[in-house]
Formats: sequence, C-alpha cells, structure tokens
Amino acid sequence: MSSASFLLAIVALWMVWRVRQELSLVKRERYYLEQKLKSISPQMEAFVEPLRIQTALLAQGKPVSNQLIRAGRLYHEISAKEAGEYFSADFPDPQVLWLDVRTNSEFGKQHIPGATLIPVEDLEMRYQTEVPSTVEKIFVYCAGGDRSRLACDFLSRHEFGNVYHIKDGLQAWSGPMEGTGAGGLIQIASKQRSTNQMGSPVSTSMPSS
Repeated sequence: MSSASFLLAIVALWMVWRVRQELSLVKRERYYLEQKLKSISPQMEAFVEPLRIQTALLAQGKPVSNQLIRAGRLYHEISAKEAGEYFSADFPDPQVLWLDVRTNSEFGKQHIPGATLIPVEDLEMRYQTEVPSTVEKIFVYCAGGDRSRLACDFLSRHEFGNVYHIKDGLQAWSGPMEGTGAGGLIQIASKQRSTNQMGSPVSTSMPSS
C-alpha cells in the first residue's frame, strides 16, 4: 500500500469516528430534551387546568373570582382569623356556608356554630344534595388544614368557584364554637373540689353533657 493510500485510509477512519461521536452527542442531547419536555408537560397541565375549569364555569354563567384567574388557582386560601371576619353568630348569612369535613366525633366535640358536617370521605356522595350551588361563599375547614385542602380541591373541580380554604383549620379559630368539648356556646362547666396527695385543694372543671 502506498503512503497516499495509507493516509486516505487513516483520514477515512478518523471521519467515521467523528461521525459516530457526533451521532452519540445528538442522541444524548435528544434524550435530555425529551426528559425536559416530559417534566414540562405536567407543569403546563397544572397551569392550564384551573383556567379550563374556570372557563367552563364562566360559560355556565357562574361567577369566578378575578383573583383566582390571575393566580391560576382553583380556590382561595385564607387564615382562620380572616375567615372569622365573615362569621356572625347573631346574624348568620344565608349566602355563606361553613363546611366541616372532619369526623362525626370531632364535630360533636366542637365546631363552628351553624356549620354543615360532611366528612371528607363522604363528600363525593353527598355534595350534590348538601352543598348548595347558590351560596356566595363556601368556607371549608378541618382540624389543621389537610383534609379541608382535599375537600376544596374536589369542590372546585366540581363546578364550585366560590370555595375558601381555612388553611390553618379549627385549631387556629378564635371565634365561638359549639359542642360538648367546646369552650364557647354550649359547654357548661361545673367545679368540683378535691384534695391532692399533699392535702392542697384542687379545683377541676367537669363539662356537663
């Protein structure tokens, strides 16, 4: 083999190697791009879905908050203190629904006066008959905010555009409460004196049922 032929063979091998390197690089970049697109797709869906639901509500003639549309959210987030500004024990507003999504036993111990109880696990079966679509505001609460968040997400996806999530729950509520264990409207405490081991009088409060 002449030196010229040998050089041509070397150049050809080098070109083949470069092409393979370029193809490998293209495949890697394509893979990374596909992974990025996969991660973007759920993000885009999460962004578009509230707008789609709100557009459907508007098409039905139902009011939708400009605040929610601008924020891309399905429901309002407020504190128990903010929610308390809408509550009136003396003059309850028929256009406001207070929805308790805890258990029956929790509700019996304490709840916001006038609240409607629908445990979160029963909401899907009962919301159509027990959650009026005509009320202007629906305040949803549980003990600490987790179950009520699930309830708000469910209601807002089922044609309720007026849902307010009390994010810190009943534990942060400073307004009046009813129930056998509430320190507010219904509980009546009686004092009973006893003696501790040191002989000192101790006063204990016994709630009556």
